[in-house]
Amino acid sequence: MKVETILTPALFYQVENVEDKIVVVIDILRATSTITTILHNGATAVIPVKEETEAETYKANGFLVGGERGGETIPGFHFGNSPFHYMPERVAGKEVVLTTTNGTKCIEMAKMAHQVVIGSFLNLEALIKHLKNSQRDVVLFCAGWKDRVNLEDSLFAGAVATVYPLRDCDDATLMARDAFELAKDNIYETLQNSNHFKRLASKGVTKDIAYCCEVNVLKIVPVLKEGKLVVA
Repeated sequence: MKVETILTPALFYQVENVEDKIVVVIDILRATSTITTILHNGATAVIPVKEETEAETYKANGFLVGGERGGETIPGFHFGNSPFHYMPERVAGKEVVLTTTNGTKCIEMAKMAHQVVIGSFLNLEALIKHLKNSQRDVVLFCAGWKDRVNLEDSLFAGAVATVYPLRDCDDATLMARDAFELAKDNIYETLQNSNHFKRLASKGVTKDIAYCCEVNVLKIVPVLKEGKLVVA
């Protein structure tokens, strides 16, 4: 099995034969961490949509809708992008629509893959098991920030890659692995100098960041099926 890392959506066009591969969409702060939490908290599905207008249509049809642009909750939506917004008493047994600046765009971009799965530090171990069982080549797709590389997604790609032989990793994956090896014992502290940490901290959501840095606390793997993210 080969592993390649796409550090920014601007590079996703380089992926060859994506229809034969599993794509792991990674948006640690906060979309993929939030999606994993929503499903863990009992939602039957998360419906990712790229455009705010599409989410608004779902809302008009009675769906629960969450979303953010630039880290800010979209006015009029039920939820923002904080995992703490989606408590079991609000989402259990329901479908939730989500649109975000970076993460849901990447899910849309990757939909032609053999399978699209969602990765976060929260479900790292479960994700690795799922990937190893698949026996397929893997693309670690970092959402970044507005087509730029970010630290948290790159570190997570490196965390996933540590279970693969070096010979099976491309150069971007090797760089991500090395970065993770340096940061693995203090992920939260490592991120404090990153751009997105500072951006979110300025909005008072350091609690979200700390939660998104927790490792192996959720045991599920969200998988895209017929346009909806469900538990594998």
